[in-house]
Amino acid sequence: MFLTLEQICVNYPGAPAPAVNGVSLQLAAGQLGVLIGPSGSGKTSLLRAIAGLEQAQSGRISLDQVLLDGPGIRVAAEERRIGMVFQDFALFPHLDIAANIGFGLHQASRRQREQRIGEMLALVGMEGSEEKYPHQLSGGQQQRVALARALAPQPRLLLLDEPFSSLDVELRERLAHDVREILKQAHITALMVTHDQLEAFAIGDVVGVMQSGHLQQWAAPYDLYHRPATRFVADFIGHGVLLPGQLIERDGRQVVSTGLGDLHDVSAAALAQIHAHGRDRQRFDVLLRSDDIVHDDASPFTARIVRKSFRGAEFLYTLQLASGQELLALVPSHHDHAIDEWIGIRLDVSHVVTFPL
Repeated sequence: MFLTLEQICVNYPGAPAPAVNGVSLQLAAGQLGVLIGPSGSGKTSLLRAIAGLEQAQSGRISLDQVLLDGPGIRVAAEERRIGMVFQDFALFPHLDIAANIGFGLHQASRRQREQRIGEMLALVGMEGSEEKYPHQLSGGQQQRVALARALAPQPRLLLLDEPFSSLDVELRERLAHDVREILKQAHITALMVTHDQLEAFAIGDVVGVMQSGHLQQWAAPYDLYHRPATRFVADFIGHGVLLPGQLIERDGRQVVSTGLGDLHDVSAAALAQIHAHGRDRQRFDVLLRSDDIVHDDASPFTARIVRKSFRGAEFLYTLQLASGQELLALVPSHHDHAIDEWIGIRLDVSHVVTFPL
């Protein structure tokens, strides 16, 4: 693996708990990784430890099989050849765009410097902007320049700390896709921090969810959504609720029985351990995402609409069963039902995810 972290811990004096507590992860060359989690979960502290801007009190950080941090070893930040893009862009207002991008090219000749600046402007789609100044650019254009400046010295690894947080929502989503294409085109290995799931899924080949200094899961976005490893990940990623379930045998097959019918595709669910401990351990919670609930008036199961949120092509309904249990359901927006109306629903679950009680 290109980037390897082993049991990294970062402590701040006077803090009641470590900011980063025993985090291990790997990132292959050319992969784009993303760290998400609530404020204070340790995302930025971990990023700064990789950059060498924070001291890791224990653990090992290796880049391209070279140890950067470990017992008795600490490579200085300026010697790590790691680029960084900050949330405030950090462009020099008194320098034009060419000078901003070329700022880190100290060892290059004038011709090499001009050539590299031109290559970076072309890469980020900003050709012809050499003589402009940062205040003459939009927020999205400034972020592209900040990215070009970080890539110009050809870093071995690029770190991005909340790079879109100061931009409006529509621009952030579009720019996230553009940044992924730019980094892939440049064959860059990168690790980004964000609190926005859409950004994480738009950019990341692999995404990590952090909570209270711990890495809860490090996996492909698809697996985070459909196969969350912990209750925290299940709650933090996407819209979902937990419904009581029980493992039973029906017609010679193991199924998960719920108040909304049986779930049959249990091969990938973590049920073997529950079954092995006897009948008293066969009850658990089943994760249901909003896309697992289908509006079907032919179904014998009904729920009352208690809230609805219009999302253009869809409504996000908050539903309540007769038992009082609430569910979330994404329904095509031409199914426009009123608050307090009862509608038929059924389960359509491809991945059964369970958590022990």
